[in-house]
Amino acid sequence: MHISSVSLRQRAAFTLMEMAVVLAIIGLLVGAVVGGQELIRQSEAQTVVSDYSKYIGAITQFRQQYGSLPGDILDATNFWGDDNANCADASVTNGTPGTCNGNGDGDISNPATEPYRAWQQLMLAKYIEGNYTGVSPMAAGTSVPRSRIQNAAWSLYNNTTLVGNATWYAQDLGNLLAFGATAAFVATGPVITSSDAWQIDKKMDDGNPAYGKVVALKPTFASTPDCATTAVDATAVYKTTYTGIACSLMISLGIK
Repeated sequence: MHISSVSLRQRAAFTLMEMAVVLAIIGLLVGAVVGGQELIRQSEAQTVVSDYSKYIGAITQFRQQYGSLPGDILDATNFWGDDNANCADASVTNGTPGTCNGNGDGDISNPATEPYRAWQQLMLAKYIEGNYTGVSPMAAGTSVPRSRIQNAAWSLYNNTTLVGNATWYAQDLGNLLAFGATAAFVATGPVITSSDAWQIDKKMDDGNPAYGKVVALKPTFASTPDCATTAVDATAVYKTTYTGIACSLMISLGIK
């Protein structure tokens, strides 16, 4: 059967047209995926802001009602009973699960149990949802709240005595919320990119990793070598050229 050269040209032209359509569709799909990923990242960043607002609101209400910070409150067992296994007090009725008193110094860190008791007492006072043990070890969803961002959690701490060392920039954050992967005492493990940390910092503060109420940890800290460009406070910026997971964030409560 004879096929004319015109038919061959038409068939070739149609094939090229099909390829162009396919390539256009692929381009649209890639654009949609990239755009979708960016929307997801923006949504995740917003959860950090909303979670911080939720927790600082709960802590503020707790202090207004009980006259002290959660975890640090001197007479917590008068409200929720005694945790007989961890802080037995013969003069106080045992509670279920019960809790322990803090030392009332205004810092959620001393003794070391206060940051865990804080979440438990916020839960017992019905200011947050969940079921928190009030004791170590740090575990997301068990002793500290789990973030909606993968592997991330929230912890409470006070950094007044840790200012300007190999881990912290020289900012007295006081009582703070730490956002990161669980660690020994503070949620310091990296969970977001430097770009995401910068976006969150800009929304809540000044966009600078070394200053303000939102700070990162230094690159001299083993867990966050690629979050900021330098350990020098005056010149540090977020290392947005690094695209891997690099940062945790420390956010001051502004509450003593």
